[in-house]
Amino acid sequence: MNFWSIVSLLCLLAPFRLALPLYGLQAENNMDQLIRQSTFIFVGTVEGLNATTMKSVKASDATAVVRLDKLIEAPGAPPDLAGKSITVQLRQPGSLRVGQQATFFTKGWLLGNSMAVIEMGHSLEMQAPSVQEQVSAVHQQMADEKLQSEMATAVAIVSGTVRAVHPAKIRHIGSEHDPDWYEAEIAVSGTLKGHIGRDTVTLLFPQSDDVMWHNSPKFKEGEQGIWLLHRNQTRLPGVEDQYTALRPLDFQPQNQLERVQRLLKSTQ
Repeated sequence: MNFWSIVSLLCLLAPFRLALPLYGLQAENNMDQLIRQSTFIFVGTVEGLNATTMKSVKASDATAVVRLDKLIEAPGAPPDLAGKSITVQLRQPGSLRVGQQATFFTKGWLLGNSMAVIEMGHSLEMQAPSVQEQVSAVHQQMADEKLQSEMATAVAIVSGTVRAVHPAKIRHIGSEHDPDWYEAEIAVSGTLKGHIGRDTVTLLFPQSDDVMWHNSPKFKEGEQGIWLLHRNQTRLPGVEDQYTALRPLDFQPQNQLERVQRLLKSTQ
């Protein structure tokens, strides 16, 4: 087979590349991308083509009815979905046959008397345990990337113990979204990033449970952990140039110390 024959064959196969066995580095990259794009991953058997389980979805050559054989990644989905049939909007019409079982990588679309999802891709070869391992690995990598990004914006990172907590001497803003600032005095046991220059550090945190501050970490005396310290995270008066840790990732439990150290090292 000459060069141009090979190129022509590859071009013909390109639309179906996600339905073929995947090998090597390209396979790993493709799978990584699929997992990152997908919010609903499952093993399913095709029960019907040009079919639908929902009146709000018109049947076409791009829709299929698929029975859910095994859920792999389905955060927030009803717990009794296994064994039920749902509608899948196919990425590539004609890429599946009735009776075929595949691992589907999808995004949620509609939920009502049934469920409809949008396919990002599928694999006919992968087994559920292997997919579950890869999903877990990619999600851990994604979590590490988010934490690394947050660590990059921190002016200092310290580990230690909360020595004392008390109301801050900052004027209330006279709003339902008042943060109700408190101070946490941290006895520093280690400085992982930046320069503190002393064995204690004081940070502000919102004691309010208002929707604006609900996800911000709250601290109590005796609590141990790792703090990603920032300055000027909010433009409210009285907080200028003071340490804060307002986002959920800005506080990590003590058992994450090795992970934080590893991620810091990998960025140096």
